[in-house]
Amino acid sequence: MKTSTKGLGSAHQYWSARILRGPSDRWLSALPRVIATCSLIVIVGSMALAQAQRENARDPMEGSESVAIENAGVPVSIDGRPVLVIYAPIGGFTVQERAEGIQQRIIALGKRRDTALDAIHGEDRGAWTEVMAGTDRIMGITAGDAKAAERTRPELAAEYTEIVRQVVKQYREDHTWRKILWGILNALLATTAVAAFLALLFLIRHRARSRVEKWLARFETEVQTQSFRVRLIRYLGRPLPALSRAAFWLVVLALVQAYGTLVLRFFPTTKYTSYQITNWLFSQLAAFGKVVINYIPNLILVVLICLVTSYLIKLNEHIFGEIRDQRVAIRGFYPDWAEPTAKLMRVLIIAAAAVVAFPYLPGSESPAFKGISVFLGVLLSLGSSSAMAHGVAGTILTYMRAFQVGDFVRIGSDVGEVVEKTLLVTRIRTQKNEIVTIPNGTVLGGVVVNYSAEAKNEGLIFHTTVTIGYTAPWRQVHELLISAALATEDVLHAPPPFVLQTALNDFYVAYELNVYTDKPRNMLDAYSVLHQNIQDKFNEAGVEINSPHYTSLRDGNLTTIPASYLPDDYKNPVFEVQEVNGSKTVRKKSKHL
Repeated sequence: MKTSTKGLGSAHQYWSARILRGPSDRWLSALPRVIATCSLIVIVGSMALAQAQRENARDPMEGSESVAIENAGVPVSIDGRPVLVIYAPIGGFTVQERAEGIQQRIIALGKRRDTALDAIHGEDRGAWTEVMAGTDRIMGITAGDAKAAERTRPELAAEYTEIVRQVVKQYREDHTWRKILWGILNALLATTAVAAFLALLFLIRHRARSRVEKWLARFETEVQTQSFRVRLIRYLGRPLPALSRAAFWLVVLALVQAYGTLVLRFFPTTKYTSYQITNWLFSQLAAFGKVVINYIPNLILVVLICLVTSYLIKLNEHIFGEIRDQRVAIRGFYPDWAEPTAKLMRVLIIAAAAVVAFPYLPGSESPAFKGISVFLGVLLSLGSSSAMAHGVAGTILTYMRAFQVGDFVRIGSDVGEVVEKTLLVTRIRTQKNEIVTIPNGTVLGGVVVNYSAEAKNEGLIFHTTVTIGYTAPWRQVHELLISAALATEDVLHAPPPFVLQTALNDFYVAYELNVYTDKPRNMLDAYSVLHQNIQDKFNEAGVEINSPHYTSLRDGNLTTIPASYLPDDYKNPVFEVQEVNGSKTVRKKSKHL
């Protein structure tokens, strides 16, 4: 196939002018650097790969457990292509030294044009055979070489003589100025064509991307959200930009790789390297395709497992959703257990699916995969002991139903509303608007007081204690305390408040006021208002509250019995002084009751 240089140049100028007039100046200016960098990477990688393959060819015994031929020999390479193999050392020369010397002599013979190809012949020297170029010796063939090659020495000598003729002939044809100039010209043409094609590719990508983004944006704002077509486009359109970018850069890399191998093929020194790269690439692609085809049955099983797992997860969410919404009732199973149980079942379903699908995953039998699995298992077992303890405690707390989210509780010394309950921690908001995070292990090992559990039914009892002197009638104290309680806003009238006398101390009586409320969150405000009302009621009635203690000087003759218990003609006893037998004594005069 012939290519017109003029046509390629015109096309290049056309597309260059077209691109420069567009909005793509930034990426166009970076395009030569991208092409040069990719080309350099491909060429260097290709040469490194070829060198590695040549090294492997020189020493195929390395890393092999079973080799059919004990002596693989050392190849003699011309322009990177092995042409013949040397098996045995001669005298003080090793096999590697012999191969290098033969390579240099063949190249020197190829560069000289004065020696005809017919002058290359073999001469028997008795113990060995020499391949000569006129009077110049190219190489020697020994009985050891013939034995390792499993041929007779004359047969191997004739074969190597013909090989040297063909190699010298090919070398002289390839290493001419005409060939080199044609290679440079073809490389320039290939570079121009690839640059023009890449420019066209980037331009098409830029315009196509903008149009696709506008097209997808139109469906994002589509009014007909219930249309199956719109939903399908939305579902498939979201990963489309990422997939298109990946496909675009794969095409660019494939094009640069093809360009690199094509340029290498234009020059005789790198021609065989280009063949090696192409053969390796297609062999790897063929091996990859074979692996993919062989994996299709396992892939079908993995997809089937994923589908069944997805169905079981949806069924699990549906069943426990019905229980949570109290559309389905199971005796002994509370609705608040539905959500955590659904989460546990989802984890178990996913774990079971992973165990079943693990043998069918690619690379599951490789030592690296097993090593990573063991490492992760050890890491989790060593680093998650406390986390596992808190997780188990969280599960136990869920099914103990000690408290729910929204309950007003006391955990240890912290009092507040439960705002979050997870597998590992419980968070409460205190009455000072502080968020306290408590590990579930601490919650399970401590005491939890739930103020909201009974507040929803009969009401929670708040209580406070006041101490009143013995001079105040206890019935009056009860009435004052109850009236103070009923005057408090968050106190329930039914059930009614009640008072307990908890102690008869030396100087006062302890009265405990108990009130019902259905708003435990207002604990601080309720206590504050209740205490204010108690002070107001007792002050209005003229009853002293003997708490805290204080000292007052009074007439000791005044009785501590309430006045309602005294007779109407009762008078306080007084002190008088009388003279008895010439001495004065103090005597208390009293009137019997």
